[in-house]
Amino acid sequence: MSSSITTRQTITLDGDQASVIVLGDSAFERGIVTVTSARAGDHPAVFRFLQNIFRLPTSTDYAAQLEDPLYEPRDRVVAKLGNQIIGHARVQMRDIQFGDVQLPVGFLCEMATAPEFRKQGIGTVLLDQAEQLMIEQGAMMGILRTPTVSFYQKQGWVVGGQHNYSITSPRSILSLLRQTVLEQEPETTNPLDEPQQPLNVRIWRHVEQEALMRLYKRNLNGRYGAIVRTDASWRWLLNRHSFEQVYVAIDGPKKLTIESGFNAIVGYAIVKHGRILELMTDDSRDDIVPDLLERICSDVIEQKDVPVRLDAPDGDLLHDLMKNTGGEFLRRTVVGGEVILSKVFNPLTLLKQVRHLLNNRAQAANVKLPASLGLVLDGKAYTLTLTPRSAKVTRGKSGKSFITLSKSVFSQLLLGVYSADDAIHANELEASTNVAEQLAKTIFRQLPGHIPPLDDLLA
Repeated sequence: MSSSITTRQTITLDGDQASVIVLGDSAFERGIVTVTSARAGDHPAVFRFLQNIFRLPTSTDYAAQLEDPLYEPRDRVVAKLGNQIIGHARVQMRDIQFGDVQLPVGFLCEMATAPEFRKQGIGTVLLDQAEQLMIEQGAMMGILRTPTVSFYQKQGWVVGGQHNYSITSPRSILSLLRQTVLEQEPETTNPLDEPQQPLNVRIWRHVEQEALMRLYKRNLNGRYGAIVRTDASWRWLLNRHSFEQVYVAIDGPKKLTIESGFNAIVGYAIVKHGRILELMTDDSRDDIVPDLLERICSDVIEQKDVPVRLDAPDGDLLHDLMKNTGGEFLRRTVVGGEVILSKVFNPLTLLKQVRHLLNNRAQAANVKLPASLGLVLDGKAYTLTLTPRSAKVTRGKSGKSFITLSKSVFSQLLLGVYSADDAIHANELEASTNVAEQLAKTIFRQLPGHIPPLDDLLA
């Protein structure tokens, strides 16, 4: 079946901007498709549509979406032919940590068009409106996970992250941990030294949420891609049941009370089917991670006996431990057919937000400041000037030392998905001088970006 769009126009519908598409196929009798924000009354029909297309989410997961403390029905964009929903996209607004700053981001979820209505331009209109919704809510960029890469690339989306994980046998981890304990055991002990009491590792209790929040926040600064969680989002996350167990490591007795305080919780791990989704500690003791891993591996062997997988940023020391057991660290663009894509809506706005990070990298590399780097982005000239105290961006000229590249590649450099060195070797960045090339390589490096899987994991 072949069809074409004969008309597309923008109208105001119930106070919202809506796009109207008139299908040219006679089989639809020139049916009119309206693309607009969803209403609460659309929720049952949206659920049926998603079930037909994806066989997901389950009713439990869908109810959890509606209970998200940040959710509004208008966060969904729907395409309707009459009263029938034939297309859908959901925007989930979040802040992500990026070094020492927080960036507002829109996550694009569950975007699809009914098979019989594809190649009509409906998906493009859905995406346009979803992007506009993100921009209206202050997002600097959009992020999505998808197997349909080519469609989004045509709309300006590019690879925006990597899947980082290690995998190994739980028995190998236990063997290494026990061998390490034996090797580190001193031959003699001083009877005057008070022995360090062993940690207690057990399943968490809901009243201990504040301890998990404290540990997560402690580990947040300096990460690239971690979701910033509020009290409300933590409650929602922990009530979703999208994980199997939460283990806590306690420096003290197993039974804690409000009076005794929950600061004794020095680490936690969130696990699902042998997959360590998140592991955070306060670094107060060297045995926190080993003790958590020992409990996790023992339970995995007893219950499922499957490999243990660790999701964590590239460079996390836990990956080294997994590799030392004979495991494998994987950093891949595609996992299970899924690619992480992103679109920075205004790269210059993002540059202004992260320019001090570029300045810090230049100073750490002992670059003589002030220093300037011209930027020619899709034919337009700018100058990035780094000084000992600040960094600024000016328009209109690039100077003699500049780099030439597209805005999409520049976005990837800012996000640390791509390094300047990578871009040069791929012939996607050209430097006018050696000075420009060296400065670009210094300030545009690949970063250990990692979007935790826990925040959007299905039950």
